[in-house]
Amino acid sequence: MASPALASALRRVDAVFGGMTAPAEGCLRCYDAEELALLAVPRAPLGDDLLLRFFHKVPDHFTDHAATIRRLLPELFALVASGRRSGIDAPTGLGRTAWRSWPGDQVAAIEGFLDVWWRETLAAPDPPYGVGTVWELCVDMHRSLAPVHDVWAAAPRGGTEDRHLGDWVAYRIDELLQDDPFVLPWDMDGEALLPELQAWLVEHAVPRLAGRPDPLLARKVALLALPPEERWVAYSELVASAG
Repeated sequence: MASPALASALRRVDAVFGGMTAPAEGCLRCYDAEELALLAVPRAPLGDDLLLRFFHKVPDHFTDHAATIRRLLPELFALVASGRRSGIDAPTGLGRTAWRSWPGDQVAAIEGFLDVWWRETLAAPDPPYGVGTVWELCVDMHRSLAPVHDVWAAAPRGGTEDRHLGDWVAYRIDELLQDDPFVLPWDMDGEALLPELQAWLVEHAVPRLAGRPDPLLARKVALLALPPEERWVAYSELVASAG
């Protein structure tokens, strides 16, 4: 059951987007005409499978992709909030729209839901979706790191948020040290965003990882501040000193 804050965010999304329709036109190789016809019926339930098949398709599968995504959002966010379906992956249909150019009430409703969902994911000891999954989805839907990382940076020290940060960093540290852009959602500009991600981790993750069982993790993260050549020399020295 959704928390009061998440339920409130869902009601706002439904008040703004509920009842919207989209043209019943799209790729007939991917969808039946009967499936596409549901887009033109206000509030017709799509079901999890069809909903996600619509949500993850690239824009050229629909004559009006933005309208299709707006039509899906109440049911899609309700599915996300329920935690009952693990097959929600990036890239997303919302991330493939210019939704920040939509009317202000629509932008605010989307931002409000994503913010509450991310905050509650970080605060939960065992969230329905893994923190890494929600991080990737929120980054993809925002098309930006800042709205997601600002929440993490503002969280109190020593709490569940720090444990999740440590687990995420421990899982990703090798890719980060290797400057692998695919640590970010694959259809975003990973080459451009990776330095921003690495700099944020150096500034915010290092002081939050001091109590981790792996004493080297914070020191490995600190190496992200170095140019690649210096980083690998320092990494080798760090591993040798620990061995």
